[in-house]
Amino acid sequence: MATPDPADEAMCARARERYSADRKSRFRRRRKRHAQMPSLIIIGGLKCGTTSIHHYLGLHPEIQMSKPKELNFFVEELNWDLGLDWYASRFDSRFKVRGESSPHYTNLPRFHGVAGRIHEHCPDARLLYMVRDPIKRILSHWVHATGAGYETRELVPTLSEPDSSYINRSKYWMQLQPYLERFDRSQIELITQEELQTEREQTMRKAFVFAGVDETFKSEQFEREWEKSGAKEGDKYQFMEKLIKLPGFRSFDRNFDRLPEPLRWRVEKLVHDPEKPPAPKPKLPDDLFETVRSRFGEDVAALQKFAGREFAGWHDYS
Repeated sequence: MATPDPADEAMCARARERYSADRKSRFRRRRKRHAQMPSLIIIGGLKCGTTSIHHYLGLHPEIQMSKPKELNFFVEELNWDLGLDWYASRFDSRFKVRGESSPHYTNLPRFHGVAGRIHEHCPDARLLYMVRDPIKRILSHWVHATGAGYETRELVPTLSEPDSSYINRSKYWMQLQPYLERFDRSQIELITQEELQTEREQTMRKAFVFAGVDETFKSEQFEREWEKSGAKEGDKYQFMEKLIKLPGFRSFDRNFDRLPEPLRWRVEKLVHDPEKPPAPKPKLPDDLFETVRSRFGEDVAALQKFAGREFAGWHDYS
């Protein structure tokens, strides 16, 4: 069993609460016409650009990405109880590719058995794993957790813990192991957030090839960046986080991804202010930085060997 992490527990509770209305409704759990299991699953990682690539993929006319984005269905402790009919009904068989994105699918040791459930019910699915420089991901995770009110502890002692969710979620090679035991190598693709930011058109072409759709598709909306973490330190974001926890506003939180794209973007600009330069992340003291960096040497080396390339823009973890 994983050591309880209060911030991660709060985040997971929010993920489950989003579908509380579906649990109470037989109609919402009924299998819909054209329902079919997904063929593309983004398995993480948290704060690695999954929201942006989910939107970019969904712009392609041959791809349907789920609304809402994070279904977290294959996590037994979250939404597995909603049933296969409910899950399959999030996808439309008339699309060549159907996909979803749930960062909790790579949340070891908190959640076990996810890869096995995916393989049992979607054995031919292609798995896309978004990764990011481990320390940068940790700091973005921290900003997200504190901004949303999940995290109330002090930064230095919390990030000094060797087995916190902040550390474990950045151990991408460790998180991949259950998938490598069940899926063929050709079914797994890695993309870094840094690649998505600096080489977006080329990276999306790579993602389209992996998904099995027309790789030449382009959209001017590829320029949009969704859920920039710097905004989570701002008053607008924190006010919205408090607002959507009130009973009368919870349905807005659950249904935001179902809104038309232009309206979602207007809300995104209001809350996350994506055109504003990123806010500075907290800085780790030098001794803690070196301690944290030393925890990822073997993991990063194995991940880069698996990917067949070194990841540009990452710290030196050798």
